[in-house]
Amino acid sequence: MKKLNYNIIFVLILLFGSQLLKGQTDVLFSNSGMNAEVFNPALIENNNMINLQMLTRRQWVGFPDAPTVEQLSLSTFFDNRSMGLKFSVINQTVGKEITRKLNLAYAYRIYLNPEISLNMGLSAGMYQRQIEFSKLVFLDGNEPMIRPDERYLRPDFDFGLHFIAYDFVFGYAAKHLTTLGRDASISRIPIHQHLYTFYLFRLSYEAQLRAGLSFHQQGKINYLQADLQLYVNKLQAGIGWRNKDAFLIKAGLRTSDLIEIVYSYDIGINRFANFNSGTHEFAVILRLARKSNAFLSPRFMDY
Repeated sequence: MKKLNYNIIFVLILLFGSQLLKGQTDVLFSNSGMNAEVFNPALIENNNMINLQMLTRRQWVGFPDAPTVEQLSLSTFFDNRSMGLKFSVINQTVGKEITRKLNLAYAYRIYLNPEISLNMGLSAGMYQRQIEFSKLVFLDGNEPMIRPDERYLRPDFDFGLHFIAYDFVFGYAAKHLTTLGRDASISRIPIHQHLYTFYLFRLSYEAQLRAGLSFHQQGKINYLQADLQLYVNKLQAGIGWRNKDAFLIKAGLRTSDLIEIVYSYDIGINRFANFNSGTHEFAVILRLARKSNAFLSPRFMDY
């Protein structure tokens, strides 16, 4: 009978533990605004600019083979044609499993009146999954066994809706539609579904408070996240809670109308909290003038 050493047991737990980690799923971001932008192809900022977003997340810092993710997106919205385009690249590592995704999203906006609109979005692309078995050690008796790395390349399709009514926002997204009606496997990411809603409270001319609630179904795992985000002039700060793993602390600074920096820190509340120093997430958003310097707030209500 084959025996597995400590390292492979550890990695298998890390990759496939149903309550420990979102194995074979997309990492959720703590900044709820960034989260929705990443998973919903219908959400493209409408500000007459070219928007470049760079995001990185380091989960469970200090824990071996913990998840990391980097995301880069470039988007713009053509208001005169009621349509937007977004190109995105994501690199995600979980243990010895690496997933890279490349997507092109298209969004179309229907105006019901000047204050009520519905965005519909589709995205298409490819993802590559790689399992680095060569970095793991399998033992058969006392003899090490070598297993070659495995790589899979699959098409990827997403769908999303983003509804705005005055200061209220509702959205829905379904990702990885190629597994619809099919079982997920090591080569196929399970279908993900996301629901979110936000409401913006206008406290004064300079201060706004956004309250949000989101639900995420990733295969057989469900997550609920609640957020409060306060905006005062160029500063922002917020708190959040994700039911299975963390309390969230968030802060941000818009140094100008063209540059925004956002940071969040996850305080663990699950069994791994004693074995890591938390999770760090950092994003930089650059807004480059396309035709003019017109600028709309990036606080979702202007999308």
